Amino acid sequence: MRTMKVNYSAAFLTCLGVIYTIAFLSYYVQFPALSSKSGIEPAGTRFHHIFPTLYQLVELEYVDLDTLVELVNVLGVVVAMAIASGDAQHGLLFMAVSLIYNFLVILGGSFYTFQWDILLVETGFLTALCLAPWRTLKLKSPLQNSENCDDSLVGSWPIRFLLFKLMFMSGVVKIQADCPTWQNLTALEYHFATQCLPGPLAWHAHQLHPLFLRLGVAATFIIEIPATVLLLFPSARVRKIGAWMQTFLQILIIATGNYNFFNILTMVLCLPCMIGSEYSKSKFDWGNLQVITCAILLTFSCYEMFAVNRVPDTANLEKNVIGISLTMTKNDCNRLCDVVVPVAISFSLIFTLATGIQSISEKRSVGSRLGSLVRVSICSFCIVVTAVPLFDLTPKLQQSTFFGVDFNSDTWRTIRKASFTNGYGLFRRMTGVGNLSEVDQSSEHVGWAGLKPSIVARPEVILEAIIVDTKSESQSTDNEEWQELRFRWKPGDTNQRPLQVAPHQPRLDWRMWFAALGSYHHNPWLISFISKLLRGCTPVVGLLDEPEIVAGKRKIVRVKASLYEYDFTRLKNEWAMRIPGVELLHDGVFFGFPEKYWTRKFVRPYLPPLDAQNPNIEEFLRQSGFGPSVCIDFGSRCLNVAGAKKVSCQFASMLRSWNAPIIAAIIIPISKIFKMLRMQTNQSEFLSRIFCRSDSRKKTKFKED
Repeated sequence: MRTMKVNYSAAFLTCLGVIYTIAFLSYYVQFPALSSKSGIEPAGTRFHHIFPTLYQLVELEYVDLDTLVELVNVLGVVVAMAIASGDAQHGLLFMAVSLIYNFLVILGGSFYTFQWDILLVETGFLTALCLAPWRTLKLKSPLQNSENCDDSLVGSWPIRFLLFKLMFMSGVVKIQADCPTWQNLTALEYHFATQCLPGPLAWHAHQLHPLFLRLGVAATFIIEIPATVLLLFPSARVRKIGAWMQTFLQILIIATGNYNFFNILTMVLCLPCMIGSEYSKSKFDWGNLQVITCAILLTFSCYEMFAVNRVPDTANLEKNVIGISLTMTKNDCNRLCDVVVPVAISFSLIFTLATGIQSISEKRSVGSRLGSLVRVSICSFCIVVTAVPLFDLTPKLQQSTFFGVDFNSDTWRTIRKASFTNGYGLFRRMTGVGNLSEVDQSSEHVGWAGLKPSIVARPEVILEAIIVDTKSESQSTDNEEWQELRFRWKPGDTNQRPLQVAPHQPRLDWRMWFAALGSYHHNPWLISFISKLLRGCTPVVGLLDEPEIVAGKRKIVRVKASLYEYDFTRLKNEWAMRIPGVELLHDGVFFGFPEKYWTRKFVRPYLPPLDAQNPNIEEFLRQSGFGPSVCIDFGSRCLNVAGAKKVSCQFASMLRSWNAPIIAAIIIPISKIFKMLRMQTNQSEFLSRIFCRSDSRKKTKFKED
């Protein structure tokens, strides 16, 4: 019996379809509150300026903008589910979902400016041009016993290079940013408490020993910088080692944080690294030698990047502790980039051309050879386009050319603005780093291994409101108490355990984290959000975790904002006691669930009290580019339109009232699973009949003998 092999190309296409489905559904459920006419940041102004021709054709004639966005979003869900089902994975479908999601991201405004949205669009374009089938409707099943086709071997190289760019840039910018937490390898001592939306295990990870956390930072550097080179090796065995290292890092991030579909998308990008073994046809088994080579490369990287020594413990001079430090400087990192980037691009192009030539030589018909030649040319061009942001990493790369191509020219800048290629730099600087002088000025405190104690001061904006009963129209608010408004996901109540929300991304809760890093002057959407709350806009109010307000029994009449600094509570241990200002849990256990997860302190007022009659709100929003404020029930928006607009609006409202996209996204995968199980059962019955028949023949032959 032949060994069952995984078709990684088909698996990649299917998983990417699933991610697009998640992204479209997440957009769909949040659109009324975020970007509709009654939302926080209406898309009408951006739509008019960015797509003026489409605005004249659509908005004024046939369909309302909110209806258009909803129908386009539903179309994206349908196409993405067709891809995820495996029944249709044509290149045009991937091009369609990429264009649709890019259109929605543009209309989403500041709520959709995250790097993973751009990464998903870039991945979709590369997949459509390089890896998705164009001559057939779909590839073979991901679990079908088949070898990878030559087109997949060629088309997988741009996807691998995209993963290399993503992880390499994410690692390099951490060193180039001159952030003390990355330089001292103490970033994880802040990260779990200061990330946008901590996960359920973030509090537990925050209690780990500082040495373990600093080793984790060192491992992150190894995985994101030298290990990314493994992703571009011609040997599939070496690429798999690099891919599994990247997957391991993403699993750890998923376990402690909520980063929507980003970590899943990064793991899916590792699948093309598993495809084939183009240059392993030699009779000699090079497998062990390849593994040893990888081990030597990573060991040498550790030796060059870090130093491990024993340092005296300042709190106890008679005791030495193990310390680890980063020895790679910003200049060392720049010199590494100056060498690695051109080499990585050159080798990727060489391996793409070599794989393409081998594929063309094995084709018999002229049409097949011509098709392979076109695919090789497109893949090579896509690698060059994908590599453009890498030339921004260092001053030397910015001034250099690649085979005579100047990536700073107007043509390449236009390509970058069109979202075909993008740069990435996740967690460039660690936020929420507290100041020792503000916590304790009476004595000097020393953290683990002689470094300063890691004081966490996560900034958090807390909204407070005066809430009255809806029926009490004339009730005075002078004697009312301020009540804290609860959000569904962001930290607020100090006793509330961090929740798991990924792969869905609550965009408002994420933007509240960014608002805390600046002021409301740089976040005008926050004033719009408060204005919608004061006016009782149903879609916007639904973003809060306030059942009585959402149900209409109570209403908000005044809102103010305050800035707090948050930190996780700590278990009472040796290293936590060295950090001033923390709250120690005397009866807490690491594997248990504490009664109190957070501690916080008031910093300053963030926003003065506002009410619905304040004229400064509308003036501020007008100066910030917001149009006239509209607040209508999203379900009754079809009452004021007629003709074709009314028909399309009612159709979109019917789909939303039935939750049709969400129900379809649940039913279709379930039916697909049952279909696969039935096929698997039929296959098992077929195999059992064959084996039973062969056993009966053996018994008959034995009796005859």
